[in-house]
Amino acid sequence: MAEAGDGNIKVVVRCRPLNSRELARGAKPLIRMQGNQTFIDPPEAGSAQDSKRATERKTMAFSFDKSYWSAGPRDEPQYCSQQTLYDDLGKELLDHGFSGFNACILAYGQTGSGKSYSMMGYGPDKGIIPLTCSELFVRVNSKKEADPNINFVVEVSYIEIYNEKVRDLLNPKNTGNLRVREHPSLGPYVEDLSKLVVNSYDEMMTLMDEGNKARTVAATNMNETSSRSHAVFTLLLTMKRHDNDTNLDTEKVSRISLVDLAGSERANSTGATGQRLKEGANINKSLTTLGKVISALALASGADTKKGKKGKAEEFVPYRDSVLTWLLKDSLGGNSKTAMIAAIAPADYEETLSTLRYADQAKKIRNKAVVNEDPNAKLVRELKEELEMLRARVSVTAGEDHFDPKVPPEKQKVTYQTKDGRIETVTKAELQDRMESSEKLMQSLNETWEQKMVRTQEVQKEREQALEELGITVEKNLVGVHTPKKMPHLVNLNEDPLMSECLIYQLKPGKTMVGRLDSEKNAAIRLSGDNILEEHCYFDNAEGKVFIYSMPDSATFLNGKQLTPGQAYKLKSGFRIILGDNHVFRFNDPEAVRKQRNRATMKSNLQHSITASDIEAGTESPATRAESTVSSTEDNVDWTFAQREAALARLGLDPTLDNLPDDDLNKLFEKITQVKTMRDHHLKPRPESSMSLSQADDVWSETGRPFSSDATGDDTSVDAGSPEIDTPLRDVQNQLESRLQSIAESSPEAEDLKVEKDHMEHQLRLVRAQMKRVIDARARGEENLEDMDFEPTIYTARQLRLIRRVLDKWRAHRSFSMAEVVLSSAVLVKEANIISKELGKDVLYNFTIASGGSLAAPVSAVDTIAGLDSFGDVSDPVLASSTQPSVAIKVVDKRHNAIYTWSLDRMQQQVQRMRNLTTYIDRPSYTQHFSSDEAFYDSPTPEYSFIGNALISLAPLSRRLSSTSTVPIFCRYTAEAIGSCRVDIKVVNVVASSKYSNGSTPSTRAPSPAPNTILPGSKLTFFVTVDTVKGLSPHDFSAVHLQVRLSAFVGPSIASEEVFPSTAVDFESGTLSDLKFRRNFTIVATTKVLTHLRQGYAPIEFFAATRPTYLERMERWDEMREIKIVPRGSGTSSPESGSREGSRPPTLPPMRRSENDFVVQQMHDVVAWVQLCELAPNGEYNPVPVISQGSIDPGSFSLHQGLQRRIVVSLSSNSGQQFPWIEITKVRVGNVRLLDPKGRVHESTSKAMINLPVLKDQTVEFKADGTGGLSAEMLWDSSVHDSILLNRVTAANQRVLLQLNWSVSVATCSDPVQFNADIAITMQTRDARPPSRFLTFLGSSKILSKTSTLFSVRLSPPLTRSPKDLWRLDTSEKYVRGEETLASWKPRGISVVEDYSRLVTTERRAADVQAIRVILATSIPKPVQADTLAWRAEGLIKRSLELWQRRFGQLGDIVLSQEPADDDSFSSGKKVSEVDSLEGVKFVSETKVVPRSDGATKKGHLMILTDAGQNTWERRWFVLKRPYLHMYSRSNELEEVGVVSLTGTNVESDPQKEMLLGKPFSFTLFTASNSHALAAPSAKELQSWTMKLDPTRLASTS
Repeated sequence: MAEAGDGNIKVVVRCRPLNSRELARGAKPLIRMQGNQTFIDPPEAGSAQDSKRATERKTMAFSFDKSYWSAGPRDEPQYCSQQTLYDDLGKELLDHGFSGFNACILAYGQTGSGKSYSMMGYGPDKGIIPLTCSELFVRVNSKKEADPNINFVVEVSYIEIYNEKVRDLLNPKNTGNLRVREHPSLGPYVEDLSKLVVNSYDEMMTLMDEGNKARTVAATNMNETSSRSHAVFTLLLTMKRHDNDTNLDTEKVSRISLVDLAGSERANSTGATGQRLKEGANINKSLTTLGKVISALALASGADTKKGKKGKAEEFVPYRDSVLTWLLKDSLGGNSKTAMIAAIAPADYEETLSTLRYADQAKKIRNKAVVNEDPNAKLVRELKEELEMLRARVSVTAGEDHFDPKVPPEKQKVTYQTKDGRIETVTKAELQDRMESSEKLMQSLNETWEQKMVRTQEVQKEREQALEELGITVEKNLVGVHTPKKMPHLVNLNEDPLMSECLIYQLKPGKTMVGRLDSEKNAAIRLSGDNILEEHCYFDNAEGKVFIYSMPDSATFLNGKQLTPGQAYKLKSGFRIILGDNHVFRFNDPEAVRKQRNRATMKSNLQHSITASDIEAGTESPATRAESTVSSTEDNVDWTFAQREAALARLGLDPTLDNLPDDDLNKLFEKITQVKTMRDHHLKPRPESSMSLSQADDVWSETGRPFSSDATGDDTSVDAGSPEIDTPLRDVQNQLESRLQSIAESSPEAEDLKVEKDHMEHQLRLVRAQMKRVIDARARGEENLEDMDFEPTIYTARQLRLIRRVLDKWRAHRSFSMAEVVLSSAVLVKEANIISKELGKDVLYNFTIASGGSLAAPVSAVDTIAGLDSFGDVSDPVLASSTQPSVAIKVVDKRHNAIYTWSLDRMQQQVQRMRNLTTYIDRPSYTQHFSSDEAFYDSPTPEYSFIGNALISLAPLSRRLSSTSTVPIFCRYTAEAIGSCRVDIKVVNVVASSKYSNGSTPSTRAPSPAPNTILPGSKLTFFVTVDTVKGLSPHDFSAVHLQVRLSAFVGPSIASEEVFPSTAVDFESGTLSDLKFRRNFTIVATTKVLTHLRQGYAPIEFFAATRPTYLERMERWDEMREIKIVPRGSGTSSPESGSREGSRPPTLPPMRRSENDFVVQQMHDVVAWVQLCELAPNGEYNPVPVISQGSIDPGSFSLHQGLQRRIVVSLSSNSGQQFPWIEITKVRVGNVRLLDPKGRVHESTSKAMINLPVLKDQTVEFKADGTGGLSAEMLWDSSVHDSILLNRVTAANQRVLLQLNWSVSVATCSDPVQFNADIAITMQTRDARPPSRFLTFLGSSKILSKTSTLFSVRLSPPLTRSPKDLWRLDTSEKYVRGEETLASWKPRGISVVEDYSRLVTTERRAADVQAIRVILATSIPKPVQADTLAWRAEGLIKRSLELWQRRFGQLGDIVLSQEPADDDSFSSGKKVSEVDSLEGVKFVSETKVVPRSDGATKKGHLMILTDAGQNTWERRWFVLKRPYLHMYSRSNELEEVGVVSLTGTNVESDPQKEMLLGKPFSFTLFTASNSHALAAPSAKELQSWTMKLDPTRLASTS
């Protein structure tokens, strides 16, 4: 008798740890576990985890059979390992299987929650499936040994359910969709599914591995991932026992199903569209059906428990609604012992809560498992009877209808009686189908063991042959992926880690062609999918080097860049290759890696040193690429890295995009796809990369950067230019190349010739580019080409060196330009501090000077090792790439106890984010997209902050001298010494190059080297020791470490930086004396390295985990440096002048100067209205109607064929006289394009911009309300464009786009201000009627008379001024709303530049003194005879004095002063001259189109004072679309009359002002450029308008 086993489904929950992406965005775990209970806490309000659907604001508790905590460290007592999960679930699963029960384990959860890790595992952490299979055969062998009468048969099947289709992963013949059937006795099964016999664990893992390979091949071809498909691995365990007493055989059969479900995330959270959305719908359909089935079964189980019997008809369970639930019918609600693993993520509130509710429903289901004993005999008998009956029914017998043979079987009806007595009528085709399926079942049940083994071997051969035909390597008798030991090969990369590195394609010696799977042409590697050609590309493996060649029209990418057809590209291990749209590979060369590892091992065994030879040896030959030393990236090269690399290459390698996390990048890509046709067409397209695609060696870089000129080949990809100029340049270049080949590479002459060669190539590129511009200008019909003449300038190597030295010298003297930047950007820093103080962010911003080179953006290598730099926000890319000192922002982060620097560009971006937080403070729909902390801090915040550096001179090292010196540690922020350390450099060995060891001279020009010098090409080995660190207080720092960069000793020409940190010393467990550093360096002394050793300095960087006391001291230092006791008299910053000032009696601080005295950057908002007028029958030009489809649509002009037209441009500015325009000087129109109904823009041949004649009668007015207006009228004949788009009638739902450009002369600007806008027109027939007004009542369409475009105009002062007027650039006095909260705080001024200059001078002098001591101590004084010295002493002294008294360069120092001159010098003439010079300053303009906004915060009528002299008030309709206030003449919003910018808004409303204005409910609106008096209709509207206009304003209690 079959033994029954009732019980609920066992449900366990497992929580994974936070991943790197969640850590990067600062996510916090929301899951807690106590015993078997799981608690989910709501996210913090306003955090990134707080989505708009997170309505549950309380902690929710769930109880399960087990709650597994895997989110903490592995050494925690409650940590759940893979073995723990197997002990609780896997062993019980096997117990049920050997007892004869069906068993099942389901893994459910969202993508990335750890389902596959729990089921399969990664690496050594094996999951339930491998552990269960291993234990299965251990038990089988033990039971066989214990009882010889027992025999076991294990069969496996492996299917994948994707898009509601079933795929057999073990039989290559079953390539199509398999059918799912249901048998009354067997239940649901998959027809024609392969069941293969296995005898050992290795055989089973081999089958699973090859099934995964087949799954990967199919997934790559269809561009899918495993997270989008369900996988079911089934074990069929048959136990046969022979009873000797009765001589009978008994049999038990159990089915063990291991199910890995697809990800459960919602479709809208993935941002999927098109085919992906359809796939997601099918996946969600199967999971939704699974939820319905679980819910129905839970209700049924609950009803059985309560009533004990069914009180009503059995509730329908929708098993057949999806393939997944149909196959899992027995596992869910039938004959099975089932367990479910609910995998949850700790930081995703919505998806985790959904998973927990899902699992909570499943635990209520009760199953009725039965031991499957002796089923075969009964099944065989029943199947035989059924077959006989079906055969009888199929053959027509007496008593039944006879059909014409011509009638198809689908229309022949057959009626028969089933075994249970039911009468059933089916078609003859259905009957034949049933008979065929029953015969297949009968055949499989009667199959013997030997037949099953033969069939298994046949299927295995077919499977291996199918994989080998695709070019995939199959290792015999091995499980998993085994990379070839010597052969170069490709491994696949996939979005799912389980599918990555499953497939290996060997690149055998010779030519390996890659082609299409269904092609008749011979190809060693066959792929399928989109954009795979019959002959796609091929690999050439010869002499240990592999090259890739792309075929014409093939989509082949290497390291993100598309290959040029026919060009050879050498492959290095770790390169990323993308073929077509979906196939991503990584190239591996085991032999090359092994050689490189052996070289590194030999060097390490010799001296444990770090060499720079591989870094500097980038000039091998034009056919090889410089080897990258970044080996750590190869381990992190995955599918995401390769896809992002390709995407960023197409976008132009924008560093800001590279910093984005994956989620933001995916969202950005979706938005770009939707609005790419609506971008501003007046902007120039993004320039392509300047690297030539034909340079096979300098284009491809593992780090994505071009190489230096030393490694570049000839540029042959530029179009041919002028033969007259190209010929002499080519001749000189060929001479240089011939000379290069005859000279040693490392000699100075070779270096000079390489410099000249690079200079020649650069001049050649300039000539070609200039000739291309001339040809394009002639094609456009331009005649004034005299200004475009270009003559190439040729310099010798000596001249180039001299020019470079002069430029470097002057670039280093950047005090004046940095002072200009500091003063002009002070208002930005002040605004940032105001916003952070208002929002309580505990962070302070101020100026600092970032040194160029290695100290541009120092980052702790300890943080880098911890993985913090992988998120892109730790090091500022703008600072990291700067080579000269620049103004930066010091961020004193008191919330996280850190101090770090931002570039000024990044500060501007962050301030814009801060403004968004305050601008949209009353718009929750907007603010939910902004992170409240992202704008204020680094994310993640560095643990170690850069606190200072010690500087040593390398001059003794260049003379092969060892040195020991005590070096002060200078703080980069205060320019003061904060400690000291001992630095010991010991020269170990100098090995000369072979060119010098045999006695040959290095060059025809070089003299014999001095005895103590290092020859070019020599290998220099030395020890660097840093110890005896003093002065760093534990009160300021909690932990300290130091680090040394390789570039400090070899110079900035290094290809890839390497940093060597010391061990961090924690002051709680150690002392400062424990801080030590010792390392051995071996470098190749090239010419550039020797130059750096002779002239350069090596910084030793110190980093510390700071305490609040240190940050407070930094804050007080900035405040003290800006305190001015008395006005400065001389304007200098010398210590002597400071002492004299301190002796004067203190006086009151000077009054705040008028803002008119300063020359600061100005921002103006200009609204442009464009009208197109056509000639009417009465002889006047009337505006044509403009049809607008919505608030963000500027509208389309409805024109008629064959009429004269004029364009009217009207400008309005809220700045009035502050933006004193004079006239519109030039108007151009052109660049005709077509906009189709799908939003795609089609270019045309009419791209030329045509000048329009401007009528002389222009209107310029500056109104009494402070606004300004300018309007002009132009003649336009559309026929001059010669465009078919403007001549023919425009089709429905299409528009013709034109670019309109006009120039406005402004009195304060050096050049006319340029405006660009796109206008849309629709051409109609001449007799077409105007659009009906009835359209406006049916939808959102409006009929306007003009289009409007809003421009933001920035006027910047030119940075070429006299130092005496430098103080006029100071923007720290400029008022910013809310600056009262800062009290007496002011941003740093010119003193920050002075501090930096003093710091550089002091630390370099200190380093030079130590170096000279070492050199003098080792030099031997020459004996001088007394009589020789006597008669030459006088002349020598005179010459020395002359040299001391001579001044080189500028006679006077450039005095930087933030204050104006003394009162004594302010004579009337002096004042007049300064005012004249101030008025003579002309600004540089920059315009930008402000995007249109569709969200209105508030609308309503207000009264506005238009003329204060006449007390004229007008009633207008106002619409608030932050950050602008739009004014309309009426509430229908058809005629716009003005726009007010709300930047720097301040709203004042009190009874005194109402009495003064004479209007009740009036208030005053102050903006940065104007002020307006407004009146509301009621007190309620007054309060509403004032709060909406200034959200930070406190609500009035009155």
